[in-house]
Amino acid sequence: MEKLSIGNNVWNRRSIYDLLFIFLVCGMLGWIFETIAVYITVGKLTDRGYLFILNKLSSYFPVLKKYPLIGNIPLIWGLPLIQIYGIGGVLMTVFFGRLKKHPIRLFFAGAFWMTLFELFSSYLTSWLLGRTYWDYSQEFMNFQGRICLKSTIMWGILSLFAVMLLDPLLDKLYQRFERVTYYKAAVIVLVVYTIICEITKYWLDPTIISN
Repeated sequence: MEKLSIGNNVWNRRSIYDLLFIFLVCGMLGWIFETIAVYITVGKLTDRGYLFILNKLSSYFPVLKKYPLIGNIPLIWGLPLIQIYGIGGVLMTVFFGRLKKHPIRLFFAGAFWMTLFELFSSYLTSWLLGRTYWDYSQEFMNFQGRICLKSTIMWGILSLFAVMLLDPLLDKLYQRFERVTYYKAAVIVLVVYTIICEITKYWLDPTIISN
């Protein structure tokens, strides 16, 4: 297994494919979590992350208007993945793993550092893309609408979940998957496709999704 050993073993001797696997799984789990949370809050499903639900197929292929059963199906492409959860999952499992036996310290470390990560991500997207992709201005104890108390508490809980429950499971899955032929190639393909979705969403067509 190819390993990373950087900065006094801070990467816990994980392979690059292990980290990419964690990114993909956590990004998809984050998409599920956020989609459900938003549905409970606003009462409807919304396009999130890199899953793009566009117009009906007949809008792009007029010939399908003759076949409404097919033509009325929306065009869906991309991935059910939100990158901030994927990156956050990697950061939490890598940097907070040593706190696995100290859940209280893990909670507060995750709450503090991941809130800073969310704040930095908000500033970065505003600077690079000129848009804000989340807004906590209506939440209790928020700062510039970029972070809030509720989000901080959730980061603490997610850190506990990621380090104590999810990481051991993913490690076992990865040990099985890495023996599968073309597994590494499949991971690379998914990551490249994620990058294509990201470029489409943020640079090529920012209007493709409203959330």
